[in-house]
Amino acid sequence: MIYLISGISIFLCLIAFLSVIWIIFPAPSYYIWLYSVAVSEWSLWLGFAALVGIILAVFSKTPTILYPSIILGGSAFLISLYPYFSLLSIAKEKEISLSFSQYFAAITGGKQKEVQFQTRVFSKRNDADLKVDIYLPDADKPSNGVSIIVIHGGSWSGGVRNDFPQWNSWFAENGLTVFDIDYTLAPQPNYLSAIDDVKEAVKWVKQNTQEFNISPDKIVLLGRSAGGHLALIAAYSANKTENQVRGVISVYAPTDLIWDYDNLANEYVIDGRGTLSSFLGGNPHQSPEIREKYLFASPTEHISSETPPTLLIHGGKDQLVRLENMYRLADKLNASNVRNETLYIPYGQHGFDYNINGWGSQLTKTAILKFVKDF
Repeated sequence: MIYLISGISIFLCLIAFLSVIWIIFPAPSYYIWLYSVAVSEWSLWLGFAALVGIILAVFSKTPTILYPSIILGGSAFLISLYPYFSLLSIAKEKEISLSFSQYFAAITGGKQKEVQFQTRVFSKRNDADLKVDIYLPDADKPSNGVSIIVIHGGSWSGGVRNDFPQWNSWFAENGLTVFDIDYTLAPQPNYLSAIDDVKEAVKWVKQNTQEFNISPDKIVLLGRSAGGHLALIAAYSANKTENQVRGVISVYAPTDLIWDYDNLANEYVIDGRGTLSSFLGGNPHQSPEIREKYLFASPTEHISSETPPTLLIHGGKDQLVRLENMYRLADKLNASNVRNETLYIPYGQHGFDYNINGWGSQLTKTAILKFVKDF
């Protein structure tokens, strides 16, 4: 029995340690990066596993197991606390409370309610239907007529609409009408078609505001990663009469594409230059024509005094899109006196909001509701 307890002890401590180190260190491959996102968002569960391993090691009274377990398990437990403690000062500054009950929703009974949605066609391109999934708030929910058009990520060449259904349900639960859309992914370069598809979605929503009981003047674009880029560029280059929006929310999006081409994130995780070259048709340094495409598709190049209010959210450990993107855009918005807000998630990986109850998502929820409440 002692041998079994000792084996479980060192196993728990070792697994916890080898997992949580990816909260801190860059991933050496795409799949380890995926794992690091999950580890960052559920780190306390691994911390508790490490504590159990330490307790078992103490119970076993085996010195050869006890000391390695204390070192590995103790280190794992301390690292597992980093996501929480890294946000405390930011949460205080933003007047947001972090909830352990919400974090452990799986065992406290606070699981997200699933809202049913309907699917419609909002446009066609190359004889293919572009569809939208529509989440409507309950009739008894207070609403100020705000709607959110959601644009998925996927390096402009992949991903699917409704990839974060838990967030769409949460928006609807909070009185917001959600339109989660398709856009053209291929053939590349598809920067023009993808941007136009987002604008067509805005136009379609505006044409159907009475049906959905929303205001045509209170439409917000929200995108993640490549979708965040499309949300920004569509909002900043909108036609006032057809597809102008009230605000835009960008979550870990690239904003200055030439800078991104020259300043890569983690090359072991993503081929940044290849991704941008496919989307825009080449290297920005190979010809003036292609450079102009990069400038045209960069939100940082489309700012004026009429640019809509912007909320920018980014993680400090993002290995696909560098954090500097948020600040480069915010600096230009500030220079033009455009209302903008930034939310920095120090521990946050690209995709940190996949766990809707995680620490970063808790701050993100409050920031979004504050951003749209006065629209």
